This record gives sequence, structure tokens and C-alpha cells, in this order.
Amino acid sequence: MSYQWVNNKVLDSLDIQGINNELIFSTETEKAIVQIVDNDIESVKYEYNNQSFLIDKKGRHHIVVGKGNAQRNVYHYLKPGGPAPTMRLGITKHIGEGTWSSLPHDFELNTEPGFEEVFFYLLKGTTQKAIQRGKGVWHTNESVDGAWVVDDRTFGTVPMGYHPVVGEPGVHVSYIWVYLCKKPEWEKI
Repeated sequence: MSYQWVNNKVLDSLDIQGINNELIFSTETEKAIVQIVDNDIESVKYEYNNQSFLIDKKGRHHIVVGKGNAQRNVYHYLKPGGPAPTMRLGITKHIGEGTWSSLPHDFELNTEPGFEEVFFYLLKGTTQKAIQRGKGVWHTNESVDGAWVVDDRTFGTVPMGYHPVVGEPGVHVSYIWVYLCKKPEWEKI
């Protein structure tokens, strides 16, 4: 059985598939195959221009973002400078349980059409539930202002704009994220 969506799949260029601890994110020219082990990315096989690259935990880029109950570890697998021209992929791991991701990057507050981002939620603890907030625009420039309940191992389309996620009490939140960096100003690192 393939993984479900917690909201509407509002995407244009990005295609997503997932089953049995493997996620596949693709566009017309790029493809990333993500292997998940113990609620973490074990490896990413990235394909572009008839070439294949394997990025494992040793090759990822780690940063700590936020503070207090919004502090988290972020691991970038596909980042600026290659090998992916537009696809960006990584995993965010909240520090603690029942904690938040903080505000989005500055460029995401200047909402504009064309931005596509997906989260794949990995939840541990008590209810294995979280809440995703979304206030901004979908890639179609259609407005969104709402929130949706998130279950473990589900996909969610994330709008450009304000989009923090919080675990219910006793729930640890991680999520694999993929977005298409169609403009240089959309880089997150």
C-alpha cells in the first residue's frame, strides 16, 4: 500500500511516490530515490543527465536551526552547488517532543506562484499525530489559510508562506522535505 496524503496534492512539476520505506521524487529531468531506515534517511540515489549519485549520511550537510521549543537539526542531502540543478532534499528533526518548526525562510514570506514543496512526516511517540499550519499560496497562486492533522508516514503539500508544524504532546516530529529551487533566491542554505 502506498503512502497517503494529509491534504490536497497541489503540485505541477514534482511527482511523488512512496511505499515500503522508499520515496521517489521526480521531475522531467531529475529523480531522487530515498531509502528510509529508523525514521531517518539512510541514502539518496539522485539521477540527472544520465548520471547517478549516491549520497549517504556521511555526505549530508548538517545545520541547527531555531531556538527554544523550535530548535531542530536539519540535514541537507541535495543542496546548492550540485549535483541537483533544482531539486533540494533533506530531513528536519525536531529537538524534543511536542515542539515546533519555526517561521519559514525570508523568501517564503514574499509569496509568489511556482514554488512546490512536499513534506513526508515521520512521527514517533504517543499518538503519532502532528498539526501542520499553512498560510500563503500554492504554486498556482491560489491562497491557503488553514491547518491539517498529520499522521505518521504521510505526505503533505506545503505552501509558500507560513508553514510551521508541531507534534502533539509526547510526539517527536521529523519530516523529509523536497522542493524545487526554480530561482536562486529560493535557496535555503
